[in-house]
Amino acid sequence: MVVWWRVRPCSDSRSLRPSYLWWGTTAAALIAVSAMIGVVMALGWLYRTRRPLRFRGVPLTLGVLAAFVVHIVGVVAARDIAMTLVGVDAEAVVERTWTTQSRGSQSHHCTLHRTGGAPIPRELATSCEGYGRGDTMPVVLDPRGRFAPVGGPKSDLPAVGESQVVAAAWLVLLASIAIGSIPRPEPLSLRYGGRSRRT
Repeated sequence: MVVWWRVRPCSDSRSLRPSYLWWGTTAAALIAVSAMIGVVMALGWLYRTRRPLRFRGVPLTLGVLAAFVVHIVGVVAARDIAMTLVGVDAEAVVERTWTTQSRGSQSHHCTLHRTGGAPIPRELATSCEGYGRGDTMPVVLDPRGRFAPVGGPKSDLPAVGESQVVAAAWLVLLASIAIGSIPRPEPLSLRYGGRSRRT
């Protein structure tokens, strides 16, 4: 599953912190991919061992799709929640822009520097579409420089909507797990000590 919280073995409420704040985007994505593979394998095993179901492919497919949503949207939601917690609103000047092509879609990237001239070490994590070199744009910055800046202001980060999508996907995934958890019925030979019972 997407690692949302890091729990330390103590009762202090401060031991619950978003793990994203420790590990950053790349590590969060790697955790998500590893967990997603594990969830898909676990769902396949669960449905193989459950009671026969005529349309078992439907809840299994929905569960796999929900797992993808949880892990893919969850990483972005974790980023936005983390930036909402630790980020500050600021203005930055576009220093360099470029585009990349991926599966027929175009992504817009840019690097930034502060209005006072100080460089911002990481490129913008969100899209730079519509901005050119020398333009000023609102961003959300991590004062400690742990995370890449994102387009701002902080009040516009879609953390609430992303959290709702992840919550809905979790419900679908849990329903798929519940359906797949019905065990196979035991054969009569096992129920009665290996002997068939005559009526």
